[in-house]
Formats: sequence, structure tokens, C-alpha cells
Amino acid sequence: MHRSASEMRLKKVLLLTAVTAVVSLSLISSASAQGFGGYATGVQLTVPPTGTTLRAAAGSLPPSGGTVEASLITTTVPSSLTGGAVSLSAGTLHSAAVGLTTADAEASLESVNLTISGNQITADFLMAQSTADCTPAVSGSSQLINLVVNGQTITITGGANQTVTLPNGTLTINEQTPNVGTNSATLTVTALHVTTYDSVTGAELADAMLSTVQAQVQCPVTDPGGISTTGGGWIPVSTGKGTFGFVGAVQPDNTQTGHVVFIDHTTGYQVQSTQILSVYQSLCTTTIQATGTDNVVGSVSITVTVTDGGAGGTNDTFEIQTTDYGPAGPTPLGGGNITVHRTCSR
Repeated sequence: MHRSASEMRLKKVLLLTAVTAVVSLSLISSASAQGFGGYATGVQLTVPPTGTTLRAAAGSLPPSGGTVEASLITTTVPSSLTGGAVSLSAGTLHSAAVGLTTADAEASLESVNLTISGNQITADFLMAQSTADCTPAVSGSSQLINLVVNGQTITITGGANQTVTLPNGTLTINEQTPNVGTNSATLTVTALHVTTYDSVTGAELADAMLSTVQAQVQCPVTDPGGISTTGGGWIPVSTGKGTFGFVGAVQPDNTQTGHVVFIDHTTGYQVQSTQILSVYQSLCTTTIQATGTDNVVGSVSITVTVTDGGAGGTNDTFEIQTTDYGPAGPTPLGGGNITVHRTCSR
């Protein structure tokens, strides 16, 4: 069939319009993918017949950045909730994901007592940390203190993806899964990951991920503003330990957010925040004022002062005082880490 010149010109215009629209949508999609990402979760337990149970899940870090966080003073997952496959108890659960100039995520918990498919696992303290930046590059680490598996104390090598064979499964310590591309970087770190299987069918029986975090960037990223200081760990108190988790952040919209959880294991004192009133950072020291509840008088005021002494946490300090407790500290950490998520002068 013969087409007129005007019909041919119209067809070309429509084709060019369609191509332009596709390219425009592609650019929009690419732009919307840029930014921060990641998550932090204290406990993730999965049993196929009963589903997944989460504790202290901070949720996803939005592409625009800022801080997301979650905490629990204590938690218990009874075996009845998982069809008898898994039970767990733990304290001072703390999770946070932060996007400012880099993406950072961390999660910690203590006094861990996990039973999974007949395996007994305990640990005094677990912490996972992950960082992704637009070099692009990633880095991550885990801390595990006094890990005991089926009555055997496990020596932690410090390397990534250390494995321990169970009678019916595998335990992975400091599990790390990196993915670095030309304009992106992602690192998932899990302090302790246990999976068990049916010895006959090979089917998965249960899966436990304790202190699991992910940091992600799709470059370039834009600093949203705000500040954030996070940390989990323990300090010596009297003849025992005081375990803690905290977040003190000023969001890009200038709102205060965060949490404080603390347990003195000598006296049994417990306190958790209900509202963050103020967050003030001076150099590498941050002070958090909050209201909260404890197990002595009920409603209390809380002041936490922390100092980030550099990588690794060994020079970090923590101090807490409430209406009817303390001060405890300022004391160097016995374990854990404190991070000021802005470059600070020491």
C-alpha cells in the first residue's frame, strides 16, 4: 500500500516520541534508584510451617537517608510460636541503619540463649556492623563474646564466614555477602546464622539470623543533613556488666529520634527510653536526653553521654544516669562499638 509523505513524516514523529519517552523513563528509573539503602534486625527466625518471627527490626533505610532504628529491653520467643523448632531469649536488643555520607548499619544483643532443632547455642554478646560508600567499597565486622555451641566453646577467628558443623546443620559466624559494582555497593553481615535440615529429606527445618544488617548505596548519594550516633555493647559495673544499646539522631527534618536500652546485670536494674528529648554532638562526644521507664520507680529521666574513640570500639566510652540510678561511667567499653556518623576531630 502506498503511503503519502505526510503519513511517513507522522510515523517518524510518533516513533521518535516513543523512543524519547522510553529514554526519559529509563533516566527517571535510574535517578530514583540512586541513594541509600539497607536494614538492621536483631533477630530473624524462620520455620517453614510457621513463618518468620522478627525482633528489633529497624525496617528499611529510605533512599533519601536519615536514621531508622528499633530496640527491645528483652525478648523471648517461646518454642510454641515456632512449632517447637526454635526458642530464644536475649536482652538489650538494638538495631540501626544510617544514611548520611555513607550507609551504615548495626545490630547487637546480649545474653543470647538459642535452641534450634535440638542444638543449644549461647553467647554473652553479638554485634554486626556494615558500611557501604561511593568509592565504591564496603567493610563489615562482627563481635561474638563467649559463644558456646552444644557445650563446646567456639574460638572466634575474626575472619568472614567461619563455619561450625552441627549434627543437623551449619552455623556461620560473621557471615558476609558483598556486592560491589561500578556505581553501587552492598554488604550484608550476620553475626550468627544457623540453618538446620531434616537428615532424611534434606528439607530445611529452621533458620536463625541474629544481628543481621545490610548497608547499601546506589551512587551518587546526597547528604541529607542531620546527625546520628549509634552504639551497642557493655561496660564493667561493680562486679558485673552493664549492657546497652542506643541511637541518638537528629533527622534531616530536624526531629529527634532514637532509643536507649540498658541493663545492669549486677543489680538487675533495667531502663528503656520512651522519648528522645535532645541529641547534642560536640566533636566525637554525643549527649542524649530522654524520658523512659525502669523496673524500680517507673517513669524516669535518662542522660547518656558517649564518646567515639576511633575504629574498633576499644577507646570508646559510655556513661548513663537516670533519676534513680548511676552515674555508671564514663567507662571504656568491655565490648561493642560506638559510632559518630559524622567525621569528628579527636
